[in-house]
Amino acid sequence: MSHIQDAFAAMKAISTVKTALRIGVMAAGLSAAVVPLASTASADVDNPEYFKVKMKPGATLNVRKDPSIKAKKIGALQGETNGIVNLGCHVGMPYLEWRNSTTAIRKVETRRKWCNIQYNGMVGWTAGQYLEADRLD
Repeated sequence: MSHIQDAFAAMKAISTVKTALRIGVMAAGLSAAVVPLASTASADVDNPEYFKVKMKPGATLNVRKDPSIKAKKIGALQGETNGIVNLGCHVGMPYLEWRNSTTAIRKVETRRKWCNIQYNGMVGWTAGQYLEADRLD
């Protein structure tokens, strides 16, 4: 009789482990499904459809072939230029790491932000610290 009880206890333990694994897998799947929704909602705020150059009139913002200060310059935008299409930005540090950093580190990382832009047929990269959200009316 004790062998039957042992076998029953083992089957119950296996069933409990399987249930826990199923719940863990479902929770992981649910969190993976929720994360894109959260990032999409914040993308509207953090990644506007259009930019404008936040520099004084007369200043110029270089546009480069690649997201690097060493990349070839392909053009420039005048200060206060607006209607610049945002094709996506890249920050050196992953967002969660950036969010959990100090204000000083965030400022440094913000300066390392590069944005892929399009303006009057020119497509290239520029320093994100000199861009701000723009609304086209």
